[in-house]
Amino acid sequence: MDQYLYKCHYCGKDYKPKRRHKQKYCCNSCRVNAFNFRTKKDERNVAKVSTRPKLNEKKEGISLAGIGNATIANLTTDLAKIIFTRKENKPATKGDIQTLLNGSKERYLPVSNLPVRNDGALPFYDTVTKEMIFRVQFPKVTFPSKLI
Repeated sequence: MDQYLYKCHYCGKDYKPKRRHKQKYCCNSCRVNAFNFRTKKDERNVAKVSTRPKLNEKKEGISLAGIGNATIANLTTDLAKIIFTRKENKPATKGDIQTLLNGSKERYLPVSNLPVRNDGALPFYDTVTKEMIFRVQFPKVTFPSKLI
């Protein structure tokens, strides 16, 4: 057996070993406490290691360049929609709908998608009776102010 003293790996106390080169701790309680300390420490380290990004992995996130590219793409598509969409295919706005719901001050609204009748009468929608009518439009005649 060894004649000199060893240091305990847990508490650091000097002790005389009962076994040769096998004993690291001075008593069973130090051995158990060291084991518990190692396993609890390993559990904490495992959680930290698993959340830590690896060296080869790229960290995904939002960058200013990505935001700028997305903004440019959205503006470009909106501009293309405005330019290449015909006026009759554009959606109605809230203002358009409000003027229709509130009704205009005029009783007769012109209808542009019906043809002119043979006698030259133009199609109109009567907002009071809610019927389609045809009216002949006469040009307005203005007289010079010197004659009157």
